[in-house]
Amino acid sequence: MFKRVLIIEDEVLLRRTLTSAFREAGYDALFEGSAEEAEAHLFPEVAVDLVVLDNRLPGVHGVGLLRRLRASGSAVPAILMTAFDQAETRKAAEEWASGYVVKPFDLARMLSEVRRLVGASEPEPVLGNHDCAAPRGR
Repeated sequence: MFKRVLIIEDEVLLRRTLTSAFREAGYDALFEGSAEEAEAHLFPEVAVDLVVLDNRLPGVHGVGLLRRLRASGSAVPAILMTAFDQAETRKAAEEWASGYVVKPFDLARMLSEVRRLVGASEPEPVLGNHDCAAPRGR
């Protein structure tokens, strides 16, 4: 089954790069530019397998969205990205996120983190119309 990843990033180039890389790796990648736009995928029910989000988003910051997500009871894995590797951000990531990545980062490392959290994304096997029962009447 394809794993669905929601990317929440306001920087257009990084958002496109991540979306493309995740799709090439076999994930169903969705993207939004702000926490408010992403809420349709997360509330009232989480419709994704993983959230990858920037901490410094316009409006509601990434940690604020993660707090709200956890308060709703969701345990969906989340990777928090930041360009500002500060003790306060690391502490918040430890409390609310499943992974933490400092920008700039290597795409291979990001994909490794995604696989660690949700596994490889593979299409579901196509099942034919085969009768697996033993032949009768012999």
